[in-house]
Amino acid sequence: MIKHLKYILFFPKIGPDMYLTHWLLFFKPFRLWFQKRKMIKIGVGSELRPYCVIDGTKNVFIGNNVIVPENTRLITDPSDKNSTIIIEDSVLFAPNVSVYATTHTFNSTELPVKQQALKNSSTIIKSGAWLGVNVVIMPGVTVGKNAVIGANSVVTKDIPDYSVAVGAPAKVVKQLTNQNKI
Repeated sequence: MIKHLKYILFFPKIGPDMYLTHWLLFFKPFRLWFQKRKMIKIGVGSELRPYCVIDGTKNVFIGNNVIVPENTRLITDPSDKNSTIIIEDSVLFAPNVSVYATTHTFNSTELPVKQQALKNSSTIIKSGAWLGVNVVIMPGVTVGKNAVIGANSVVTKDIPDYSVAVGAPAKVVKQLTNQNKI
C-alpha cells in the first residue's frame, strides 16, 4: 500500500487514475498550484483541466495561454529525456486530442508487442496551432505555426506552418494566406 501511495503522489503523471491528486484540478486555486508543482514548465495563462491525462509530466513543456481540456492525452516515456512534447504559446486544443512522443516497436514476431522496445522522439506543436476534436499526433511530428488540424485526423508527418490538414493520415489540403478567410 505504501508503494502504491508513493506512486500516486510522486510518479510524473496526471490523470483520473491518480485519484489522490486529480481532484486538485477541479478547483482553480488548487489547479494552478498543482500544475506548477507537477509540470516542469507550464506558461502564464495555461491550465490543465480535469480528466486530462499526462504521462511523463517532466517531459511536457507547455507555453503561455494553452488550455489542456478534458480527455486530452499527452504521452511521453518518463524514463527517457528524449521523449518530449513541446506545446508552444496559444495552441488551441479541442477535447479528446492525443499527442504522443513514444510508441512501441514491433520488429520481432517472437515477442508480444508489449515486450518490445519503445521508440521515443520529440513532438512539437508550434504557436497558434488548432487541433480539432479527436486528433491524434504521432511521435516525432511537428505541427506548424498557426496550422489547423481537422477533426478525427491522424498526423503521421510534419505539417507546415499556416496549413490546413485533414484525414487519416492527415494531408495538407490548404495553405493559409492573408487572403484566406476562415
